[in-house]
Amino acid sequence: MLLLYLITPGSAVSRILGREGFLWCRPTQVSQQALSQRFLTFPAQLFERVFKELLPHLRQAWFSRTDRTEPESTLFARRCFEQIWIADSSTLEALFRKLKSLEVLPKGQLAGKMTVVINLVTRLPIEIGFDENPRASDTSWEKELLALVKPKTLLLR
Repeated sequence: MLLLYLITPGSAVSRILGREGFLWCRPTQVSQQALSQRFLTFPAQLFERVFKELLPHLRQAWFSRTDRTEPESTLFARRCFEQIWIADSSTLEALFRKLKSLEVLPKGQLAGKMTVVINLVTRLPIEIGFDENPRASDTSWEKELLALVKPKTLLLR
């Protein structure tokens, strides 16, 4: 169900559940709001784990497409480096207030800090991390980043 929700627009998930059901559940009418509220209770680690399980499939899809043109700058850098990665972190704001249940949250409430390392060539994540402390310093994940980087990697920040 979680995987279905992550890769399908929310309204489509509601239609699929109403028409076909899912796993052991018979077809059930579920509103988009009910789905959204349910997923608000899921821990971040669950979403992270599912996303990391999806990555190999996304990489396979990327490599199966052959009609890509690469920028000259990337081609030039790849002569000297095996990987070109971008590392960045961002302070997240609390979830959007599209749902009535979220309207009461104060605007500008911080929701934590997300850190991502992306492969510049494939534009796919190498690693994703989340810290519940929105004021965590970017240097707090430096040790993990350096452990991740291999020789002949160009790391951009």
